[in-house]
Amino acid sequence: ENRRSPRDRKEDLLRMATMEDSKKRKAEATEEEPAAKQQAKDTSEKETDAPSDSRPALKAPIGFNAKDTTLNVFSAMDNKVLMSLSEGGMQYLIAGARANVGVKAGRYMFEVKIIEALNPQEAAQNNRSPQPRQVCRLGFSTADSSLILGDSDDGFYFDSDGFFGAGKKRAKKSQNFLREQVVAVVLNLDSSSPNANTISLFREGVRIAEPQPVPEALQGKELFPHVSYRNVSLQVNMGPNPFKPLPFKCRMLQTAAAADKVESKDQPKGGKYEVVMPVGVPDEGTFDWLD
Repeated sequence: ENRRSPRDRKEDLLRMATMEDSKKRKAEATEEEPAAKQQAKDTSEKETDAPSDSRPALKAPIGFNAKDTTLNVFSAMDNKVLMSLSEGGMQYLIAGARANVGVKAGRYMFEVKIIEALNPQEAAQNNRSPQPRQVCRLGFSTADSSLILGDSDDGFYFDSDGFFGAGKKRAKKSQNFLREQVVAVVLNLDSSSPNANTISLFREGVRIAEPQPVPEALQGKELFPHVSYRNVSLQVNMGPNPFKPLPFKCRMLQTAAAADKVESKDQPKGGKYEVVMPVGVPDEGTFDWLD
C-alpha cells in the first residue's frame, strides 16, 4: 500500500467519498418521501367503492345562478370556468359562487383546478400599499349562507393554504394545493359509512387531508357546493367523469341520484330579476333607509 503513488491514493479516497455521498443521498431521499405517499403507506383508506345505484340520476346540468354569486364573479364555458374582476381595486375583494344543486344524502364529489393565478398591481402614491393575496376556498354551505365562505357559520371549507374552516374558525388540517393541480372535494353524508358526515380533500387523486366532521349544526341540512376565491381563475368539474380518479370509486355531483339532491329555491318568476338602484342625498337618511 505504501508503494502506491499519491495520485492513486487520492483517486481511492475520491472514489470512497463518492460512494459515501451516494449512500447519504439515497438515505435522505427515503426520509424525504412525499407526505402524500407516506400517508398512503401508513393509513388505510376507509372510503370504499360506491355501489351500483339504479335510481334515476340528476338530469339538469349543475351550474351557478346569478343570485348565488357575488357581483365580481363572471363565468365562461357553461359555468365550467369561474373568474373575477381584478382591476380598479376589485383585486382586494373575494368572489363567491354557490352551485344551484345541493345534496342531502349519499357521498358525492366535485373537482376544481386553479388554471390562472393573477398578480394585479394598482398604481399607488407610495410603495407601502398592501398587495392582495391569492385565495381559494372549496367546500359546502346552506342555501341561505353568506356567499363568502368563512363569513358565516353556515358553511365549511378547505383552502389552498392547507386550512380547514368551519364558520369563522380555521385550523391547519391539510396540505396546500397550487395552480394546475386537480383538487377533489368529497362530501360523505352516507349514514352507513365509517366517514359519515365528513368532508375530505384529495390532490391529484391522493388524499391530503383526513376526513373533517361536518359542523353539528349543519348535519341533516341540504348542502351546496361552494367556492370562494381571489385573484385566481378556476375550472370547476361537477361531472359526470372525474379529471383524476380517487383510490375508490366515488360518484360526482352531476350523477347524483335525484332522491339525494335538491335544487336551489326562490327562483324569480319568469327568470327575471328586479334591480333596485338607490340614489340619495347626503345627510337625508340614506343609510337609515338601507339599514
